[in-house]
Amino acid sequence: MDAKKVKSGGSRDAIINSLPDEVLAKILSFLPTKRAVSTSLISRRWRNLFPLMLQLFASQHHFYLDDSDLDYPEEGKRERKDVEKSYKDFVDKTLSGCNPIKKLVLRCPRSCPHTEIDQWLHHVHERGVVDLDLRFPIGFRGRWQTTCPTFVFTIKTLVKLRIEIERGPERSNTCPNVCLPVLKSLFLHADEATCEILCTKMLPACPILEELSLNYCRSPFEFQRSVFGISHETLKRLTLNYNNTIPFCRIMKFNTPSLVYLDFSGSAPTPISTAKFLDSLVEAKLDVFLDSVFELTKQGVKVRRPDYEAFVNLCIIMDWMRNVKILSLSSASVKDMYSRCVVLPFFSNLVKLHFESNTQQGWEVLPRLLNKSPKLETLVLKGLHCVSDQGVSIDRNEVKVLEIYGFRGSEREVRQVKCFLEEMQFLQVMKVEIDADDDNKKLLLTNHLLALPNPSSKFQILFL
Repeated sequence: MDAKKVKSGGSRDAIINSLPDEVLAKILSFLPTKRAVSTSLISRRWRNLFPLMLQLFASQHHFYLDDSDLDYPEEGKRERKDVEKSYKDFVDKTLSGCNPIKKLVLRCPRSCPHTEIDQWLHHVHERGVVDLDLRFPIGFRGRWQTTCPTFVFTIKTLVKLRIEIERGPERSNTCPNVCLPVLKSLFLHADEATCEILCTKMLPACPILEELSLNYCRSPFEFQRSVFGISHETLKRLTLNYNNTIPFCRIMKFNTPSLVYLDFSGSAPTPISTAKFLDSLVEAKLDVFLDSVFELTKQGVKVRRPDYEAFVNLCIIMDWMRNVKILSLSSASVKDMYSRCVVLPFFSNLVKLHFESNTQQGWEVLPRLLNKSPKLETLVLKGLHCVSDQGVSIDRNEVKVLEIYGFRGSEREVRQVKCFLEEMQFLQVMKVEIDADDDNKKLLLTNHLLALPNPSSKFQILFL
């Protein structure tokens, strides 16, 4: 082919059409599934390229089958039932016509009976799927959705599984039989009852599980479990995100002796909660808060809850963190740590601390944390504009790297940075992300920081 400059769209089309079918099919394998299918409308030749892609490159294609056309029908579309049938036919034809399928994202519409979902899952099981991201509804169509699709819990080839459940107004059973012998990563996104019932049912049937994530959403039904536990010998990473769905503190029991990473977001565990990961945990992210100190009487009067002071505080979960090397604390966490005068443990292994506060009181916790962390080398700060006019005074420490995010350049921020530079005698690098509306202000703040006294000749400032 002559190396001539392409001048028009027509010549580009000619070059593309001159490619062999196998090359075009390979190109289609890199496109999203719906986009790849849409190329069938180009011409009679292109009509056969998507099936050819399924035949030759299915194992390399990331199948993404979603029902977005049902939620956002385009103008001029057929009746909804026709669109639903068209989508179901497309999914059935696609999943049954390719081999193998390694990775699949499947979004099922509310109108889809679970028997049909099980049929699709049977197709992908036969084709050796190892990574499945499945969203399905429960409780929208009476007897057709009274239970979970059962086949997803017995696909023995799965290594990674993400389940998102859309809960309808009708009650349903969520206790399937489970056998997932090689599953290593499990992500559950559902209402709190479904999440915890499935978690309790599934964990014993996943013998080599290493990663678990529970992401809660609100339930249409009342659910109050006062005790919740997670027990697994091989679990290494755990994420619990309550999304404010459980406003009360609960007894929590963690029997996870191999855990190295914990991301916890929600109301704090009660003081009688237990954790078996204190010697293994390396990194933790905490966005922990206390439920309300007050409650409403039947007459609507707000009164202080009896025995609240003795029942709930943040000491227990902070004590669980005493051996971690990396710790991240949200603004809500440090605010309650200040208001509740939490007694901090001695962080003998802590080398990196992420600290955020959007209140002046929260910043008062920082010096206490530094004093309890003799090996701390990296300090990451966010919300420095909320520090008080007096700032916070810190003792000399071992910090070598200081990172500041969202620096706005107020006088109180500049004074606090000067304090850091004076007290951090081993500081080598300060990284700053400037929060400015325009480039001129950003340049002004940059020059202002560069003009500050350096703690040593080796010190440098980097801008993020």
